[in-house]
Formats: sequence, structure tokens, C-alpha cells
Amino acid sequence: MADNFFVTAVIVSHDGATWLTESIAALYSQSRAVDRIIAVDTDSHDNSVKLLINAGINVLQAPRDTGFGDAINMALETTPAISEKENELLWILHDDCAPSRDALEKLIAEIAEQPQVAFVGPKLRGWYDRSHLLEVGISIAGNGARWTGLERHEHDQGQHDAPRQVLSVSTAAMLARRDVFEELGGLDPNLALFRDDVDLGWRARVAGFTVKCVPEALVFHVEASANERRPIDVSEAFLHRPLLLDRRNAAYVLMANASLWQTPWIAVQLISSAIVRAVGFLLAKLPGYAADEIGAVGLLLIKPADIFLARRFRKSHRLLSSSVIKPFIPPRLSQIR
Repeated sequence: MADNFFVTAVIVSHDGATWLTESIAALYSQSRAVDRIIAVDTDSHDNSVKLLINAGINVLQAPRDTGFGDAINMALETTPAISEKENELLWILHDDCAPSRDALEKLIAEIAEQPQVAFVGPKLRGWYDRSHLLEVGISIAGNGARWTGLERHEHDQGQHDAPRQVLSVSTAAMLARRDVFEELGGLDPNLALFRDDVDLGWRARVAGFTVKCVPEALVFHVEASANERRPIDVSEAFLHRPLLLDRRNAAYVLMANASLWQTPWIAVQLISSAIVRAVGFLLAKLPGYAADEIGAVGLLLIKPADIFLARRFRKSHRLLSSSVIKPFIPPRLSQIR
């Protein structure tokens, strides 16, 4: 199928100058050029804005505590869609990721062939160890654990290079059909950072769309926020602790998206798993992480209205039962990690 798409790239930057120069160079070096680039900077304290402006990129300014999804929404609100909206693709980029030269071309080729595919994503490898395989699609376990299906420190030898359907793909270089992205409500603002991608993929699946990973498209990713290489400043990040925010958001995704009859069992799983992990951290003499595990569930349970509103919103967009995501949830025994 011919490439008749208009691609809008959106970069969100937050103290990412260390990696941003390479990210910008990679974006401008694509074999298939993007048609429009917008950046949203969340009050970076380094020279991120200067780097973006010097590269000729239009930069929108946002408060420092702005969440990732809100930053994307800001870009879209100020960037009108093209007249043939179904032909516009949105390329979502982190400031700490660098796509290989043909990444966009490969992603477009996959999404062009299958109209029901709403989102596609690349294979992600590490930034500092570039053979380290990070993701070929992502999911979530019943206990809230982030699930990639990969071994810890697995190296890329082409063993996962077949295109595949997945629950979701990372927002680091996710290519989305703009009309579907907006129809689904975009990224949930209650997930300011972490797990917003899994939530979006889940919602796309139950709305009847498909999500695929395209391993031929390669992107290198620092995972700077998750690896504590920069501060976590989004407003929802209590005490600026990434593990606490990640665990809270994982619980939110499960409770907001699962079938109603499953929610009591999920709540039990989340609480029991948090206790087990907290004990493990205490035995490892990591009391801060132990507190994060317990606090994450507590933060969610003290705000039941958030879950109620999230479930009501999702119900209005759901066409299929949540059972359609069952093939993408890891078996219970394999969740013990």
C-alpha cells in the first residue's frame, strides 16, 4: 500500500538534554521524513529548549509537573488535524529515545497494510548497552507487574524479530492513527507517567482495534525516568519516587479496565503481591522500596472515585469484552518474578 500518510511527530522533553541531541539527529535522519514536528517542554532546568529551538522545532512550554499524556494533548490541541484525518499518523517520542534510520518507514509499512491496526511500536533496545533487548511489546500481569516476556538482561540476536500482535507498545516511538488516538481519549491523564501505554493498548483492544510490534523498526531507549536518571516531577508522583508511581499506576490500569466481576480478585492479588514484595525489600534492607509497594496500593484505594470515573469512561468506549485481552496477559505461574 502506498504511503499517503501525513506524520506529525510529538516530542516531550523534561531535563533530557543529555540524550536529546542524538534523539533530534535520529529524528531528522529518518529515511521517511516526518511532515511536522512539535515539542512540548515541561519546564526543563537544562538546555533542552535551546537544543530543540536550534534544531528548528516549534516548542510549547508546559509547567514542570505536567504529565506525559497532558503534554501530548497540549500538542494536539494546538496542532489542527489535516483535512483527511484518517491519513494522519502521530509519532510519539520521548526525549531519551533515538530511532534507527528506517524506523518510521518500517512502522508506516505495517500500519498501512492493515486498517484495523491502531498503534504500532518498534523493538526497543538499551541506550548504553545497545544489544540489550528492552521490549518487543508490553503487557501487565494480574499482580500488576510490568511484563515484556523477555529474560532479564536478554540480548538481541534476532530471536523476536517476527511482527506480532501485542497488548500494547511503549509510547517511546509509538506510531498511532491520530483519529483513533483521539477517539479513544488519548492517554489517561490519571497516568501521568508509567503504564499509560498499557492502558491505551487495552482500551484500543476492547474498542475493536489491533496493536502490533514491528521488530524490524529499532529504537534505542534510555528509560531515564524509570531508571532514576532524572527527577520525577509530575504532580501525581508522591515524594518523586518512580517505583511508587509505577505500582500505583499498575493497580489503576487493572482496576479501571478489568471486567467488573474480576475486580475483587484483582484487588486481593494487588494487596497480597504488594505485601510479599514489601517483605522481600525489607529482607534486602531496602525499606524505602518496601514502603513504595504498600503505599502504591494505599494511594489508589483511598481514591475510589478515580476508579469509578475511569471505569465509566471506558464503558462508553468499549465494544468488546475484556476477555479479548486474555491472550496477552501472562499465565499466572510465569508472573512469579
